[in-house]
Amino acid sequence: MTEGIIRQATRAAPVLALLMAASAWPSAAADLDGLLRSMDSAAAAWRGMRADVEWSRYMSLVDDRTSEFGRIVVRRDRSGGVSMLISFERPNAYFLSVKGAKVEIYKPKTKTVEEYDLSDSRAKLENALLLGFGISGAYLGRHFDIKVVGGEDIGGYETLHIDLQPKAPDAELNNQRIEMWISTTHWQPVRQKVHDRLTDDYRAYSYSRMEVNPALRDGEFRLRLARGTRRVRPQR
Repeated sequence: MTEGIIRQATRAAPVLALLMAASAWPSAAADLDGLLRSMDSAAAAWRGMRADVEWSRYMSLVDDRTSEFGRIVVRRDRSGGVSMLISFERPNAYFLSVKGAKVEIYKPKTKTVEEYDLSDSRAKLENALLLGFGISGAYLGRHFDIKVVGGEDIGGYETLHIDLQPKAPDAELNNQRIEMWISTTHWQPVRQKVHDRLTDDYRAYSYSRMEVNPALRDGEFRLRLARGTRRVRPQR
């Protein structure tokens, strides 16, 4: 979710296989109420994470799928705000920083930092971050009709695959169909797939080597700029 919101709001440059049948999983694991309760408990304790990340975009018209790979750190502060830094490594190296309503995109190759103030889109940004990190079952239940598709192994994680249909398709927020693969270890998404409302296009977000609630240092969220880097504000 996050990347889609940021791309739309900032006009920035382009910045989740079934392996097990649902019948193979215990019926208790597929119980929706139990899943949502487990997610609520995990969300209450969630403070942050580190993980490898893959962001993908599929465009049905040209049958083209592109992916970006990197490393993400994200944390929630005591006030509920979220800070995030993604260090993309390939195919292009760049950094995406989110702190409050401030978004920065650092491109080492051109020695530029693009700065964006998303105060006017803060609700969308916070909503996107919430759907990606520390999501609770209660939040999903308020905004989506939820169906448990079944159990799957995703990159070594045992997960429950759920399908989320928006309760209010015409609402400004949470108005797209989403699929999530929820880890039965830490009860948070390890993969998400956000479907376009009008086409077969989708955006996918996958996380691996995930560390939940690690000790995070302030320095992990700092952009380390090369000498001579200039700042630009495309919104102006």
